[in-house]
Amino acid sequence: MDTVSPQLPPACPDNFDREIRELVEATAPRLFAVVEEYVTTEGERDAHVAAWGLAYEDGSAHVASAAAGFRMAVRRPERAAQLISLRPGSVGSVVWPGFGTYAGSRVK
Repeated sequence: MDTVSPQLPPACPDNFDREIRELVEATAPRLFAVVEEYVTTEGERDAHVAAWGLAYEDGSAHVASAAAGFRMAVRRPERAAQLISLRPGSVGSVVWPGFGTYAGSRVK
C-alpha cells in the first residue's frame, strides 16, 4: 500500500509562512545545561556539563545525560539540578546558553 500525502491548498502569500515561523519561535523549547560543580582532590573548584535539557512552555523539561546513560522528565529544570546536588560534594545549577555571561541558578 502506498502512503499518500495530504494535498495542501495552493501556496498562500508570505503571511502564512511568517505565521508558521512565529508559531515555531513562540513554542520552541529552550535549551539549558545542568552543570555539576565540585571540588577536586587538589582542593580546586571545577565543573562539567552533566546533562542537557529542553524546557517547555508549561515549565516542564526533558533532560538527557551528556555522557549518555539516563533521560528524565522533570516538572521544572531546577529539579534536575537538585538531583545532581544530591551527590556528596556536588552543587548542581541550571545554565541557559546564549547570554554571553554565566546566567545559571545554583541549587543545593
